[in-house]
Amino acid sequence: MNREVIYSVRGPRLLPEMTSEEVGEELKHTDLIIFPVASTEVHGPHLPLAADTIQGTDAVRRIVARFAREGIRVVGGLPIPLGISSQQMDFPGTISLSTDTMMAVIRDVCNSVIKHGFRRIVLVMSHDGNLGVLYSAAEEISKQPGVRVLLINWLPFLRSKYTEVLKSKSGGHGGEGETARVLASIPELVHLDRAKVGPVEGGEGPKLESDVSVHFGGGTFDPARGLKDKTPIGSFGDPRGATAEIGEKCYAIIEDWACEVIKRHFEL
Repeated sequence: MNREVIYSVRGPRLLPEMTSEEVGEELKHTDLIIFPVASTEVHGPHLPLAADTIQGTDAVRRIVARFAREGIRVVGGLPIPLGISSQQMDFPGTISLSTDTMMAVIRDVCNSVIKHGFRRIVLVMSHDGNLGVLYSAAEEISKQPGVRVLLINWLPFLRSKYTEVLKSKSGGHGGEGETARVLASIPELVHLDRAKVGPVEGGEGPKLESDVSVHFGGGTFDPARGLKDKTPIGSFGDPRGATAEIGEKCYAIIEDWACEVIKRHFEL
């Protein structure tokens, strides 16, 4: 069987791509590590199940590269590719962890790197269903002496800029924004020829002020039920106008904002 190359990715290398000796060398210069925390779940008929993981991982690579250009040493951590995706379980391939399991995974991963000498940890949320458990994990882990944890959620800020970069009116789960970012990261895994237009995320009609999920900077949270009841294709919005160029603009927004937040928080 011919083992073709499915796709390639650009660096910098993250922790699992480094040798133990290389991580030890980094620890001589920094105690700051950044983890993308994502999921494996449906994103419509055109995107891979790893869409959230791809976006979070690439965002962290870009943040690490940006800091390197500024002379700041930071280690990109292990991408956590599983999350809380219970409402997507009607779609084949979706993997969902319980909140207890997710909490234990985040705790054990962080405690492992703390043992090696990392003391400043950034948890980058790239799947909105993980927000609650990430909040709790950050609270618990940061109680250890000398350890500081920062949780960042770039979704509200990015969405506030969508009207400037997207062709469609909204991004949505598996919509133009996410599709564009995966195109910018691993275009080989995007099947635009299979893309379908899904319903508007959040439904039609007038909206109350702040009547959006807390994940996106709003004031409401309606616990997940079945995604298939809301969208039979597993995605929202119109992804057909997505391009890698739009994805690059999205990543630039994420990178600028995240780097400024991390620098301010840790006084870099």
